[in-house]
Amino acid sequence: MAEFLLMPQATPTMTLGVLAKWTVPEGGALVPQSVIASVETDKATMDIEYFDRGVLIRQLAKEGDEIPPGRPIAIIGASASEDISALLSEYAALASGSAVPASAPAAPAAPAAPAHAAPVAAAPEAPAPAPVVEAPAAPARTTPGSTPVITWAGRPINESIMEPRGVYVAAAPHVRASPLARAVAAELGVKLDRVTGTGPDGRIVKADVESAAAAPAAQSHSGAPARADVSKRVTQMRKTISRRLTDVHQQVPVFYLNVVFDMTAMVALKATAASAGMKISYNDLFLKAVARSLRDVPAVNAAWMGDTIVERGAVDIGVAVALPEGLITPVVRNADQKSVTAIAAEVRELATRAKDGKLQTDEYTGSTMTISNLGMFNIDNFTAIINAPESAILAVGSVDQVPVVVNGQLAVGWRMKVTMTCDHRVIDGALGAKFLLALRTYVEAPAMLVL
Repeated sequence: MAEFLLMPQATPTMTLGVLAKWTVPEGGALVPQSVIASVETDKATMDIEYFDRGVLIRQLAKEGDEIPPGRPIAIIGASASEDISALLSEYAALASGSAVPASAPAAPAAPAAPAHAAPVAAAPEAPAPAPVVEAPAAPARTTPGSTPVITWAGRPINESIMEPRGVYVAAAPHVRASPLARAVAAELGVKLDRVTGTGPDGRIVKADVESAAAAPAAQSHSGAPARADVSKRVTQMRKTISRRLTDVHQQVPVFYLNVVFDMTAMVALKATAASAGMKISYNDLFLKAVARSLRDVPAVNAAWMGDTIVERGAVDIGVAVALPEGLITPVVRNADQKSVTAIAAEVRELATRAKDGKLQTDEYTGSTMTISNLGMFNIDNFTAIINAPESAILAVGSVDQVPVVVNGQLAVGWRMKVTMTCDHRVIDGALGAKFLLALRTYVEAPAMLVL
């Protein structure tokens, strides 16, 4: 019997998904674990898979359409000749807003966040208007009442099916490009070795490929090549970042505490570790110091929940990682209980999988405090916006040699500036200062971190 294929709820924060590409045409046969389409979410580009045999009878959405979770994107049945007139009538009525749909089999759902993960408040967003189409209209089907438990053909969904499938098109080893950029390059006939990347470390992203395929570079009046204006579609990740950070900036009363740490002992400890073959960074040592400080001052390891302030039992530290499409914060769980070397290995592994778009939902949600470090970019100091519902975030600058006064004498010392953004509903000035005092103890006497 024919049925609707619905847009999956791929992440907890997803309100719209962009249908990036159909991989099965109308009339195409389906086998278990067929990849029907790829969808760009607010966190990554993911595949939609099917788990039974059948035929993709009709596509109800076009590539590039923005579709809310739970709305139909296709009709699937046992054969291409199956009668789907009833579904098309229902779909047309839904598109015009004149009918309330019955429940339908759904696409894969993202796994629920773990019990220790904090709920993240998000501003409500109006449903996207249904696109106007000819024959079958664009997706407009919603599910009545409360959001149902989404299943696929009556079977529970394993979270691993939502992982990206990796590199789509082979390219020369020296070319750094995202999987989506490689797929778009193959479609447009663009050679990646002739594209200049604008992502981290020169990595080629989708927008770079589209710009290269659009037109030759504009020429200035002097004859020298000039870069033309480029319009980039706002990704779901960037829209989510915009919405959540705007909410925090407007609704959370914050204040800032600035400190300068003496890094002399930590510089020496890192040098000793490097000579012993240990791969640890200042950020790894600082993360461990923050975790210990949260354990010592648990009132800071808390979240504002409206009528209550929840003091977290676990110390889970988020580490901001920059991606071409935006920012994501992989979480080091129970960081206060792990060694510096274990933290270093976990951070490297999480950051690599974040850049490949392979993080699971519970690996980037539920942190109790976030560290944003721009020291590697030679940023001296800055302020950061809180990752709600956390009560604080630490903005970490570079480790520099600067003139200092030691025992009344001018000398050269290692220093690092850190700014703590505090939610004043949870953290008062004295409490924030107490936390930073504990943090100073560990940062300036880092031998305690390895004991």
